[in-house]
Amino acid sequence: MFKYLERSANAIKETSIKVYNADFLNRQTEHVVASVSNKSDLRRWIKGSDKDIGGFSSAWLDVTRSGHARFHGYISQMLPEDTRFKRSGYAMIRTHSPQSNILNSGCWDSSLYRYLALRVKADKRKYFVNLKSDTLISTDIYQHLLPIRTPGKWETVVIPFNMFTLTSNGVIVASQPSMASTKMETVGLSLSDRKEGPFSLEFAWIKAFNSERTFGECMRLPYTAALTWKTDFARLGKEL
Repeated sequence: MFKYLERSANAIKETSIKVYNADFLNRQTEHVVASVSNKSDLRRWIKGSDKDIGGFSSAWLDVTRSGHARFHGYISQMLPEDTRFKRSGYAMIRTHSPQSNILNSGCWDSSLYRYLALRVKADKRKYFVNLKSDTLISTDIYQHLLPIRTPGKWETVVIPFNMFTLTSNGVIVASQPSMASTKMETVGLSLSDRKEGPFSLEFAWIKAFNSERTFGECMRLPYTAALTWKTDFARLGKEL
């Protein structure tokens, strides 16, 4: 009960500041969805792998000496003893589900932003970014491939929210309903390329943000022949 009241007090304080600043629409440039800078931040995350169902892969989340998160482990293709499972080899991390307060459910609103950005340093393996919104089916997850351009080096990856694809248990759903963007619950990373061997991905932060031309799905300034969403997208990736 005390934690609930504490969260409610903080929510009321934040809302009061927005009202005082006449920011009724919450027109923020960016919102830090997740970050890790010390060991206490790890309590906000959950890790998992096929080891949870009897497999042999491993997943770990640590803090490096530089103060960044490191998602690492080993992907094993060995099948569990349970013969119901015909394939294996995955690992994942995600943030904890949100905690409610007196004003709201604790979810964050991605409709206020156009892009999701991640500051990462990854190997050459095939990672996915996972978003969980408030849905009736618990296994529904919106996914997008994490497009790594410079393996082994730090880079900022930018993905428009409207490019995420709805999946369920790793399979693309035939119908693609819009994301419940006003009720975003968790963000995470996963690896399921089923290639035997170690993996490692570091990240500094994950943010939702707008460019100077966007406010969520709305346009503050129109694009021109010389500046399209694709050129805006490329520029943002370099500036963040």
